[in-house]
Amino acid sequence: MLKKTKPETLDVLSTFLEKDEALPVYSKIVNSISGTLLYKNKAANAQNNANLYCIYDFPGYLKGSVTKKGWKLKSINTYKGSLILLKNYKNAEDYLKHKFSSGRRSKFRTYKKRLESCFNIEYKTYFGDIERDEYELLFESFHNLTRKRFLEKKIQNYDLSRWDIYHKIAYPQINNKQAVLFVIYSNKTPISICLNFVRGNTMYGYLRAYDIDYSKFYIGFTDYIKQLYWCYTNNIEFLDLLKGSYPYKLRLIDTQYHFQKHILYNSNSTLSTLSANFIIAKTQAFYILVKGLKKLNFNVLYYKFINYKYRNKELAKAKNKTLNIVTSTVKMPEKETLVKININDESLHFLKRTVYDFLYSNQEHINAVSIFKYKNELNSYLIKGNKNIQKITINHA
Repeated sequence: MLKKTKPETLDVLSTFLEKDEALPVYSKIVNSISGTLLYKNKAANAQNNANLYCIYDFPGYLKGSVTKKGWKLKSINTYKGSLILLKNYKNAEDYLKHKFSSGRRSKFRTYKKRLESCFNIEYKTYFGDIERDEYELLFESFHNLTRKRFLEKKIQNYDLSRWDIYHKIAYPQINNKQAVLFVIYSNKTPISICLNFVRGNTMYGYLRAYDIDYSKFYIGFTDYIKQLYWCYTNNIEFLDLLKGSYPYKLRLIDTQYHFQKHILYNSNSTLSTLSANFIIAKTQAFYILVKGLKKLNFNVLYYKFINYKYRNKELAKAKNKTLNIVTSTVKMPEKETLVKININDESLHFLKRTVYDFLYSNQEHINAVSIFKYKNELNSYLIKGNKNIQKITINHA
């Protein structure tokens, strides 16, 4: 009796990284760049539940072997992935020298120095040990930072829809040294959080979020450089930044690869073979079309359509008021015209980025500045530092 020919679908990133499960049919998977055996599947020749599999997002630099009698594998290139061959550099400093000019490296040092001179900064890495209570607090902050960022971008975020899954899997994997959490704290509050998975000598960049109020400080670069040093200390040879040809990734990487769609099928089954050949032809035709449309810049229109289609509905339901913020350098007014306020008051959250920009530009520490509200001027505020005084006027568009 023939088994069903509807393909069993699996996503490599979800199966291999999130669930830490072996993929079906493959007898082994090897990193073709280093020759390192990723894993050997002892159960690969056991009875499978399906005669046809579609395996998505298989990194092209990995080679999957199929030795089960009668089974065949067809690989089709899909989207590009981003990889850094850390093993080609002596250390983090050597990598940075090869990838960035002296001027750019100087800017990285400036970002870090300004961050540390303006706030009480602490860096923590959780790998092999994290308390449950601390984990829960961090993941709540992680969610809030991600949500805040995409509300500002006015688009939906796929990761937020899967947050319960990430929350469930990350805790045991961190404690088992299969995942690592990088955190930057400002005054004990997380402002940058990054969750990566670790398999052997490869680290996979998976989830990251930062507090958008700190945008002036480019904390993403500071976090990235911290991760580089950690990689070399922990013998990580490959840093896989996964999908997406974003400009910031292209500046960091030295290798691009293609993700692949693998069609695995039992050629002893006529229906499975016919179904597999149909899927192969359809998939190849689709990516030929995508490649042609990209040459005609149709991908620009496509992404505009996608951003509109998946615009953040939570934001659309809320009152979407645009803030027009005007700053100017002034002299200190009479004290009786002002009332001191606390920048950490949630009702004043809209002021934070402007205040933090002031700290960056004037190299002031957060504890050395005072924030005031004008008593007789609507939506007007004042920042007083040791060096400069700035007036903030906010107009609601």
